[in-house]
Amino acid sequence: MPKNKVIVRAPASTSNLGPGYDVFGLALDVMHDIVEIQPRAESDIVIEMEGVEADTITTEPKMNTAGRTALEFQKRLATPGFKIKVKKGIPPGSGLGSTGATAAATAVAINHLLDLKLSKLELTEIAMQGEMNAHADNVAPSIYGGFVIVSSYHPLEICAFPPPTELEFALAIPRGIKKTTRKAREILPEKIELPKVIHNLGSASAVVAGLLLADADLIGKGMLGDQIVEPARAPLYTGYLNAKKAAMESGALGATLSGAGPTIIAIVKREKANPSEVARAMKEVFQAEGIECDGYVSRPTTGAEIIEVKG
Repeated sequence: MPKNKVIVRAPASTSNLGPGYDVFGLALDVMHDIVEIQPRAESDIVIEMEGVEADTITTEPKMNTAGRTALEFQKRLATPGFKIKVKKGIPPGSGLGSTGATAAATAVAINHLLDLKLSKLELTEIAMQGEMNAHADNVAPSIYGGFVIVSSYHPLEICAFPPPTELEFALAIPRGIKKTTRKAREILPEKIELPKVIHNLGSASAVVAGLLLADADLIGKGMLGDQIVEPARAPLYTGYLNAKKAAMESGALGATLSGAGPTIIAIVKREKANPSEVARAMKEVFQAEGIECDGYVSRPTTGAEIIEVKG
């Protein structure tokens, strides 16, 4: 039976987790984006935006994440036009996979609307084209859920693992610090010394082992081991290093930028520290710098889910 509307909710995500640049991603239950898709008789794509900072996001399909994802479907599969309504729950530019969640929800919704029966890997391939920089470390966890490793980009290969829901993370999300992922990529070093690569590889291995074993101590050690990306990006964000220090002093086992920032994510073991207190400590550092900030506690979660279908 033909469907005339599908609504999908996709979770926020954190990427990198310290040393896993463009490779590691983890779905988080802290926030979600919701996308509603309807088919159109016309071939064009019409987009409506609402929710968090929706007025800052263009509805021009070629410049909008949902629009770019829908255009990729049209390019590959000659699909019809669409009416897309996006309800933003994840702040743009926060480092929590805001565009990735929108792209993921759009791809899952179109797949179900048209009964295309595409795999999660195929949906990730399409949805990552919705990102201005085509990378999968946010899109993939928003689609698959849990912890993902992008083991190859050419061809795209994803290793996905169930969400270790017993783990807890403290988050500090500064408001008013604006950055673009493009700028955060442009400042990265073009050449890297071999000892730093080796160190990052060891730290990344610790993160993987920790997430598969749900070992917060091991994850924390790995998160602290990035010697390549975090040192280059830290100067972008006033208060970041002091907030990270505050997290550790409050009992966090590890802390780092979430994706390209400015959000800070810290792994916390409740037997050693209260994650809410860790989030508060980071928040207070930013506020002392005159930067508004929100603190949250989050757990890993499942991926995009269909929440409504109308035939």
